[in-house]
Amino acid sequence: MMQDIRGIRVVGLLAAALLLAVDAVADAAKSPVDAQEASLRISLAPTAAVITREGEALKVEFPIRLAFVPDGMDLLPTGKQMLDILARSLRSREHTQVVVAVYTDAIGSAEFNQQQSLARAEVVVKYLGDRSIAGARLIARGVGESAPLSAENTPAGRDLNRRLQVIITPLSS
Repeated sequence: MMQDIRGIRVVGLLAAALLLAVDAVADAAKSPVDAQEASLRISLAPTAAVITREGEALKVEFPIRLAFVPDGMDLLPTGKQMLDILARSLRSREHTQVVVAVYTDAIGSAEFNQQQSLARAEVVVKYLGDRSIAGARLIARGVGESAPLSAENTPAGRDLNRRLQVIITPLSS
């Protein structure tokens, strides 16, 4: 019974993501950012990535638990899959800057969390660079524990705070 409910939720979430993607495609003619957003919504729909928009900036957030091995610097297959999709989009839209920010929870020292988040951001930047994204476009930012989404010191709250965020903004012409 519980598995059936989870399956229904997953199907519902995928359907909602697809509807948002179709809606974004319909509006894609408005600007290059609109087109990139629409494309990312479609291509990233099967992943756990969440796309938001703030003005001309696109934010792609992905749970760290799906991107990196626990307490490590190696990318997991699910993280590589999401980054490969993202790299294809970035290659087709070269006039953008990409900030890769990694966030941690508050377990451990603030200094360790800062260093770990920066090291992970650098791993992502290198991975994207290895996929023909110009290094001049890529910025690694270790945020550490300084910007939590949840103040709850629970497993779910900590999991929410541990995230990979990619912010894509158009370069000035």
